[in-house]
Amino acid sequence: MDAAMRGFSLSASALRLLPATLLAVWLCPSLVGCEDGETQQPEEAKPDAAAESAPAAEPVPDAGEASAAEAGAEGEEAAAQEEEKAVRAAAPDGTPMLDCGEGPDEMRCIPGGAFIRGSDEGPENTQPRADVWVQTFWMDANEVTYAEYKACEKAGKCPHSGPQYMDFDRPKQPVNGVSWFDARAYCEAQGKRLPTEAEWEKAARGTDGRLYPWGDEVATCELAIIKGEEEGRGCGVKKKGSKPDTGRVWEIGSRPPNQFGLYDMAGNSFEWVADWYTRSYAECGEPCLGLDPMGPCEGEDECPGYKHKVVRGGSWYWGADRATTIFRRAHVPRNQPFHHFGFRCAASLEQSSRIVMVRDAEDELANAN
Repeated sequence: MDAAMRGFSLSASALRLLPATLLAVWLCPSLVGCEDGETQQPEEAKPDAAAESAPAAEPVPDAGEASAAEAGAEGEEAAAQEEEKAVRAAAPDGTPMLDCGEGPDEMRCIPGGAFIRGSDEGPENTQPRADVWVQTFWMDANEVTYAEYKACEKAGKCPHSGPQYMDFDRPKQPVNGVSWFDARAYCEAQGKRLPTEAEWEKAARGTDGRLYPWGDEVATCELAIIKGEEEGRGCGVKKKGSKPDTGRVWEIGSRPPNQFGLYDMAGNSFEWVADWYTRSYAECGEPCLGLDPMGPCEGEDECPGYKHKVVRGGSWYWGADRATTIFRRAHVPRNQPFHHFGFRCAASLEQSSRIVMVRDAEDELANAN
């Protein structure tokens, strides 16, 4: 909003706070300053000295007139606020941040804008701290579950993959043990994609630089599924079969969501993101800066000189130090040697809108038959 409009909006706000009488005075100067107005006396009928020394009675405007004026001022203020809302923040290159639009029920909108990425005090691979911009996008509220991935397998749209440990195959547990390629295939089958590392951190961290999805309070088993200091791995839940103390993941959404309505952004399961891993953001350089950075080679399948993709968010197996919003872990995308990593999907505004449109069309077709 330009300066003139901001000034008008403030004036409209101030009008609402004025008494009705002063508001009427502002709207109709004739009540106090009109030549030949009500406050003037005819020349031949001037008041006596006592009357002249007494304060003049304040004119009382018509109630209906004052109410109309107040309503008009409120309407003007509302219009100004709507106009201000319509003008979104823009990235340094002038790209406007867009409205959320429509998205799938299982996803949450992450408003575009700047956020604090990395830390000057954290591990070397999180340095340096920088302000990074991402466009508005959508993110799955939960990690993809075992049941969801297996349904994709059954439909012939996903590679056969999944947990190789006992007690990790409950329908609502996050799927584990998939490769980066498996995770990407699932997201693409849903009309989505893997989030970039910048998108993941914005979604986990918000705009205030918090160290954990809920704030700066250190992770505990009350806040996330991790290796608790007293409870042990999986917050004390034993895994069936051999090595029960290694614990297991819990069903999705067992802990409160973060400010964007996302669950398990800390703990439960590490999550693949799209980017190739670099030893620091400084080493990455320009591909990790600006608007919507995608890292080296923009995350493509082949990237000379790079061997590892990134997983984020910590897990049931590790402690609070890995459950932060800045922790980065590297692993080969084919997941060999095997690790229990999961994932969640993201969607651009175009993708999210298309998903809604396709699902609506499918519902209409089903209802028609």
